[in-house]
Amino acid sequence: MKNKIILGTVQFGLDYGINNSNGKPSQDIVNELLDTAFQKQVRVLDTAEAYGNSQEVIGKYHKQSPYQFKIITKFSSTRTDLPINVKERVKANIKTLGVDSLYCYMFHNYADFKSYYSEFAKDIIEIKKEGLIKKLGVSIYTNEELEDLLNYDLIDVIQLPFNLLDNSKQRASVLRKAKAKGIEIHTRSVFLQGLFFKALETIPEKIKPISNSLKEIKEIAKSNNIELSRLALNYAYQQDFIDNVLIGVDTVKQLSENIALIENPISTEVMEKVNEIDIEDKLLLNPSNWN
Repeated sequence: MKNKIILGTVQFGLDYGINNSNGKPSQDIVNELLDTAFQKQVRVLDTAEAYGNSQEVIGKYHKQSPYQFKIITKFSSTRTDLPINVKERVKANIKTLGVDSLYCYMFHNYADFKSYYSEFAKDIIEIKKEGLIKKLGVSIYTNEELEDLLNYDLIDVIQLPFNLLDNSKQRASVLRKAKAKGIEIHTRSVFLQGLFFKALETIPEKIKPISNSLKEIKEIAKSNNIELSRLALNYAYQQDFIDNVLIGVDTVKQLSENIALIENPISTEVMEKVNEIDIEDKLLLNPSNWN
């Protein structure tokens, strides 16, 4: 079976993540990380115009490595130094990344999609035909956003959160609808920014209403003798309606540990227990609402 992991690279270009104590890795560490990822059958990297110098770092890697990754990068309306013409912009990204084409060019969020799609659509058809991009995608948060995107025939890929709380109960029916339309589903936020590993007494006040569900997750893991990280990663990885799972790592050790987790799947019975968890206040599932 192909490796469904996509490696996120935001931390290559920015100090990112609540559990990242190391800051941005050096080019040498990135090179080692990407070599290891490729050797472990990871073939796709996820980056963005808004991720600091992440694209440049990947480009430097590609220029000195025999390994070439497929690249997803994202349009960001905040990058005023890049051409506004989408064809020229994609060409600039391709050059920076040291690749011949993009696997997927994404709108970084639903708001950018709504603002720029009609302006870009004609050129996107052209750059797809020319082979500069294989697919067009949108990174989103909500099921409502996904429902709207189903009306656009040019959309090939959707990226959205999916995890033990933001789970099948919340997402399965709309994701199956997207799959039936031939859309590729990429999910992120499997560890919900490390929330599943925090002691219940240390979670932010704002999300105390979901502490019972967090407790339930910890009990499912404990009673089935499964480490939390294995439960969290495999719960997303094993879903038939999910094509790829995006994870970010700071070290080669973390990457190797995560790959080892998917080599040890969890049972259908355990997955069904997680499916029963139902969070009523969906806003609590988005970390940007926690502060």
